Amino acid sequence: MTLRKNTLGVLAATLVLSLAGAASAANILVNGDFETGDLTGWEVAGVSPNSNVTADGTDNGPSEPGMYNAYMENFAPALGLLLKQVTPVGSAGEGDVYYSFDLKLDQADVGGVLFAEIFAEQEGVGIIGGSGLMGPFWPWNDWVQYSDYFVAPAGTDFLTIQFVATTGAADGSSCVAHVDNVVLDQGSVATEGSSWSGLKALY
Repeated sequence: MTLRKNTLGVLAATLVLSLAGAASAANILVNGDFETGDLTGWEVAGVSPNSNVTADGTDNGPSEPGMYNAYMENFAPALGLLLKQVTPVGSAGEGDVYYSFDLKLDQADVGGVLFAEIFAEQEGVGIIGGSGLMGPFWPWNDWVQYSDYFVAPAGTDFLTIQFVATTGAADGSSCVAHVDNVVLDQGSVATEGSSWSGLKALY
């Protein structure tokens, strides 16, 4: 009886570790940490001779280990340089959407500002909810992690997250920023809760 109890205990501990790992990997974004060394999974708009987004291997946000971040460099007047990712249809649903990201601002002159926004979307309909416009952010010359949640309404099929480095119309406007360790998570809390109830059933 003791041997059976010990065996179940080992199995339970293994199951807890496995499920805890699964819970921590609930990010529905692709390449949210940019550790592919490029912008795989992301879309960029607003590229010009004076604006671009690249993978920067000289710095990393504090939330996760690594080497890379997305470097947004905008010196073009009156332009929104956009970095965004749209998750697959069916990847999200109604309920809490937890998000976090690391930001660092190198430069923002003459009306330059940095914003973020998350949309809850329905296939064939478009935007039906979201976080609202977040920012402007001012994490001057040092990394800051931002995290919170919003409630996606009924009908949500997928999510879009975007970061915008925006400049003003005046000459000399700029917005230069780093983005890293972007997470959208709708599943880890529920998964962990159901794991414990499953373990209790073993005893």
